Amino acid sequence: KGARGARRRRLAMASPSDGAASAKESADVVGLGAADPDARGATGDRIRPLLHESQSGDSLMQRIPSEGSTSTYPDEHSEPPTPSDPVRRRRSADRTMMASGSLEEEEEDLGDSSDFDSSVEEYNHKEQSSSYYYDLTDESCDDGSWRREVPLLRHGRKTRKQLRQKVEGLVQELQRRKKLFQTRQRDLALSVNENIRHRFLTNQERIVRRSRQMTTKLRSGRARAWRHKWVFALAQADFMVSAFWLGRKPETYYMYYTAQMALVIGCKVLDYRIKAQHYFLLDFCFFANACVLVWLWLFPTWGALYNACEGVCGLLAISIVVFRNSCVPHDFVRISNAYVHYPALLCMLSLKMQCQGDHCLGIEEGIAFRWHERLHAAFGAYLSWALCYSSVIFIFARNRIEHKKRDTLYKYFAQTLGYREALPTWLRPYAQVVFMCGHMTLFCFGVGWLLLPLSGQVIGMIVGMVAFFHNGGRFYVDHFWKAYERNTATYVDAAFSAMSKEESLPSAPAAGAAGSTAVANGKQVVASGGSPAAATYSADSKASVTQGGG
Repeated sequence: KGARGARRRRLAMASPSDGAASAKESADVVGLGAADPDARGATGDRIRPLLHESQSGDSLMQRIPSEGSTSTYPDEHSEPPTPSDPVRRRRSADRTMMASGSLEEEEEDLGDSSDFDSSVEEYNHKEQSSSYYYDLTDESCDDGSWRREVPLLRHGRKTRKQLRQKVEGLVQELQRRKKLFQTRQRDLALSVNENIRHRFLTNQERIVRRSRQMTTKLRSGRARAWRHKWVFALAQADFMVSAFWLGRKPETYYMYYTAQMALVIGCKVLDYRIKAQHYFLLDFCFFANACVLVWLWLFPTWGALYNACEGVCGLLAISIVVFRNSCVPHDFVRISNAYVHYPALLCMLSLKMQCQGDHCLGIEEGIAFRWHERLHAAFGAYLSWALCYSSVIFIFARNRIEHKKRDTLYKYFAQTLGYREALPTWLRPYAQVVFMCGHMTLFCFGVGWLLLPLSGQVIGMIVGMVAFFHNGGRFYVDHFWKAYERNTATYVDAAFSAMSKEESLPSAPAAGAAGSTAVANGKQVVASGGSPAAATYSADSKASVTQGGG
C-alpha cells in the first residue's frame, strides 16, 4: 500500500497531458463507476494485456517500452483477458499508470520501489526475529560516514526484567555517588572549619599576647612618663586656648566647649571601659553636660531647658570644692574629672555675658519665668536623672554589679570612704536611700545658682577655680615633699647599713650590736667609722615620714 501511494503521488506530478489521462484512467478503474462506457472500455482494452501477462508470470520489466517506442504493448491487435475482480483491476491500473510515464520517471520509480521493497523486507525480517522499543537510528561518525546504532531495549518479559535491573542499578549507583559526595562535602567542611578555628584561636592568642605586652609596656615607668608628658602639654594648651577664646569671642565659646566635651567624654568612655568602671558614666556630671549640649544645639530657644541647665550648674560648682577637683595636668584621671565640671560653667557664663541668635531668645525666655517656675524646671531635670540612676544602679543592674564587683559612685562613698560604717546600725540597711538623699541635698544647695545675678555667678566661678588650682598645688607640693622625705630616708638607711657592715667585723662585734640598738631606739651612736648625726637624722626622718602619711 505504501508503494502504491508513492507511485500515485509521483504520477500526479507528471506532465499535464499524460498525468490527466493517467489520473482519469486510474479514477475510472479504481472507482468502477465511470460515466463514459467508451472510456471504461478503452481502459479495459489497455490493461487486459498487463493482467494476462501478470497471470502468466511474465515480469512487468519485460513490458517496459524501449526508448523511442510509442506503443505500450508489443501487439496492439491482441486482446488480453479481462480482469475478473476489482482488486486485479486496481493493480492493472497501477501498472498502466507506471507504463504511461516517461522512461526517467519509470526508472526512478523502479529504483525507489526496489529500495523500498528491500527496506520492507529487512524490516519484516527483523520484526519476525525481535521487536525494539526504539527504531534503528543512523549516527554520523568522526570520519563523515554513517553507522547504524543498535537499539537500547527490546520488548518482552525478559526485557522488562533487564530494564528493571538496569534502573535499580542506576539508582543504587546514584545513591552511592550521592553519599560519597555528601561524605566529601562533610569532610571538606570539617577541614575548613578546623582550619578557620585554628586560625581564629591562633589570632586570638596572638592578640592576647600582644595586649599583655602592650599592657606591660604601658605600665612601665617609661610609658607612664611619656603619657604624663603629653597629657600635661595638652592640658596647658587647653588652658591657653580657652583663655584666648573667652576673651576674644565669648559668644562662640560654646563651639570650643562642644569639641572639648566630645574629646574628654570619649576618652573617659575608653578609660572606664578598660578599667570596668563604666557605671560612672551614669553620674550626675555627665547628665549635666548632656543637658547643656542639648540646649545649645537642639533647643536653644527653650526657656525651661535653659533654667534646667542653670540649675545643674550649681551642683557642678559645688562638686569642684566637695570632690576636690585638682589641677594636675599630667594625670589624665584627675584633670578629666575636673573637665566634666568647670567647662560647663564657663560656657553658660560666656553666653550670659554675650550671646547671639537663638541663644539670646532662650536666655530671655528662661529669665522671664518666675523664680519658683525656674526652680521647678531645674528640680524636674534633677528628679529625672535621680530616677534613672537609682533604677539602674539599685534595681536593674544590682546583681550584675555585685557579682562582677563593678565600681559605682555609691560604692565609692559607702565602702571606699567608709560612710556606710559611719551610719547608725539601724540606718545601715537604708544606706542607698541615705546616699540619694545626700546627693539631693547637695543639689538643693546649688540650685540657687540660677537665681544669682551675673556678678554673683562670676564670683562663685572664681572661687571654684581657686579651689581647683589650690587642690592641684597641694597635690604637687605634698607629692614632691613626700617623695623628697622618702628618698632622703632611703639614702640615710643605705649609708647606715654600709657603716653597720663595716662595724660588724670580727674585731668589733660589740660595736655593731651597739649600733643596731642605737638605731632601734633612735639614739646617737658613737662607733668607729660611723656618724652619730646620720643615725639620729635617719630615725627622725623615719618618724617625720610616718607622721606625714608617706
